[in-house]
Amino acid sequence: MANLFLASEILEMNIAEEQNGAAFYQALSESAQSTALKKAAHEIAEQEIMHEKRFAQLLAEVEHREPEESYPGEFDAYIQSLMRFKMFPDKESAIAEANQLDDIPAVEYAIKTEQATLNLLNELKKHIDSHVIIDLTINEEKDHIEQLNQILKSIKP
Repeated sequence: MANLFLASEILEMNIAEEQNGAAFYQALSESAQSTALKKAAHEIAEQEIMHEKRFAQLLAEVEHREPEESYPGEFDAYIQSLMRFKMFPDKESAIAEANQLDDIPAVEYAIKTEQATLNLLNELKKHIDSHVIIDLTINEEKDHIEQLNQILKSIKP
């Protein structure tokens, strides 16, 4: 199915995930007990905002067209399969999740969100010619996972 669909749908999902991720990390920076987690969550929230801007710029540059399906419903099935990578339905749930979790479960959850984002980014690479921005963002998301793993080690008893 590579290149059957253009990147616009996946970019729109990435934009939403970055917005929701930024909301999650901002809320986590305010609710965390650990000073290290507060600081890291704030930094990651700012990076997620930067990622959102990158994807919005890419979205403005890609061609928008109707998908070419090889069978009826193929595009909807494809979009539904991509939805499994999404962690937050919206900003409100992202904020609620950050506010209800203690530090250790919050960091573990954040690591899962970063891994889901990496899956979505890797899917995006199949549908877009310019990988530079996506590879840069993938590397930054991997850095987030490393940073979160370090925090997890420092706050675990």
